Amino acid sequence: MTSIAPMKSVVIIGAGFGGVGMAIRLKQAGIDDVVVLERASGPGGVWQANRYPGAACDVESHLYSFSFATNFDWAGALGTREEILAYFNHCIDHFGIADRIRYNQDVLTAAYDEASGIWSVTLACGEVITARAVVSACGLFNTPSIPEFQGAESFAGAAFHSAEWREGFDPRGRRIAVIGTGCSAAQFVPAIVDDAQTITVFQRTPAFINPRGPRPFTPLQRWAYRTFPALRKVDRYRIYSDLEKKFALQLNPEAQAKRLEASRAFVAREIQDPEKRAKLLPTTQAGCKRNVNSSLFVKVLNRDDVHVVTEPIRRIHPQGVETADGRIHEVDAIIYGTGFTASDYLSTVDFRGVNGQSLHEAWRDGAEAYLGISVSGFPNLFLIYGPNTNSPGSIVFMIECQIQYIVQAIGMMLRESIRRFEVQAAVQAIYNAGLQQTLRSTSWASGCTSYFMNKAGRIVTQFPGKASRYAALTRRLKTQDYIRKS
Repeated sequence: MTSIAPMKSVVIIGAGFGGVGMAIRLKQAGIDDVVVLERASGPGGVWQANRYPGAACDVESHLYSFSFATNFDWAGALGTREEILAYFNHCIDHFGIADRIRYNQDVLTAAYDEASGIWSVTLACGEVITARAVVSACGLFNTPSIPEFQGAESFAGAAFHSAEWREGFDPRGRRIAVIGTGCSAAQFVPAIVDDAQTITVFQRTPAFINPRGPRPFTPLQRWAYRTFPALRKVDRYRIYSDLEKKFALQLNPEAQAKRLEASRAFVAREIQDPEKRAKLLPTTQAGCKRNVNSSLFVKVLNRDDVHVVTEPIRRIHPQGVETADGRIHEVDAIIYGTGFTASDYLSTVDFRGVNGQSLHEAWRDGAEAYLGISVSGFPNLFLIYGPNTNSPGSIVFMIECQIQYIVQAIGMMLRESIRRFEVQAAVQAIYNAGLQQTLRSTSWASGCTSYFMNKAGRIVTQFPGKASRYAALTRRLKTQDYIRKS
């Protein structure tokens, strides 16, 4: 039976960094009639979902956190999953937004009514929540990507994606196949290798590995950061500045060549076996795919009980994985470290805009939005971490830029009783044409396959500029770019 709740000013979908930050900033702006709908049992988004051993962030914590909530006692430069979830709870409690978040609420559809200017959000339980505005904070990494291998359903052992880690899975004594060599595999493989009998890593493309690892703070450092908050901000600015400089890699062939040479030299130093070394030396242009920042992963790949297979997978048998050379690699478990369908934006919710238009249909040739925030034909809908807003730096910084822009828009809508607030189609088209032109000159477009692209080869996730450039674009709400009807 369908029930309709009293209308809200704002419905936020998702309780990751985008949803939690949005709820906090709306409260600070005096907008209280807000509900956050989260399908998981707790906050954290991708950090709530990814429960694999060794899960941690590869962006330093003093920047991978809100600028308005730096008062957290991080144990080291890179936050673990457990710490990041604790940070979420810290922010929710500190800013008093716990009563605005509803967990275990799976959103199925969100539909805009042109006559009233109201969105109706339907939950899996049958409840319908109406709102003046909807903010989608579903995130980029919410749907695991699992290749369709022939015979996969016949495998006799445990098989799962790293983002859907099997509860109670025990790696002890097992022969484990790991498919993929991305950032997740670089974390969970070192965490289980000592328990496993063997690990066989199936690699499609050599990962671009940089030397890096967890760096715990000393007791003195933790005391200093707790005692002198300004030090946290100084460190935050240092990290931000370093990442801004690194963006030059995307547009500088000379810098890309030096980075490739450095990565190849690092792998060559760490891997003793010549045959294995040849398989692991990166060949793609620097920056083409997301880097793997892990010294530990390379050390693990150097072990005799860790095998690297580069032959393509032909099919999966009950007892193991068959490669194109006809060999069957017998294993007891398969773990897919194959990433997410990041280019399939908002695939978990059916958004319907003006005249019932489907957002999925509007994006059939590739997702696009103005500033990654607003989509023509979908009034009063705002996106956080939308198309072309991913950054080589801290996504939390980019998210904060989007949040402050959206707060301006929603504040204007409510103050001026604006029924329809919609970006002009021409503005959106011109903005995205410029983005795509710039993206063609970056290393992301140099020819490798990555989650940055959709199936047609269009780069739909990345912002082709420094974070400071995006901050400048989103600092002030450009009302002239929008249709506003009361």
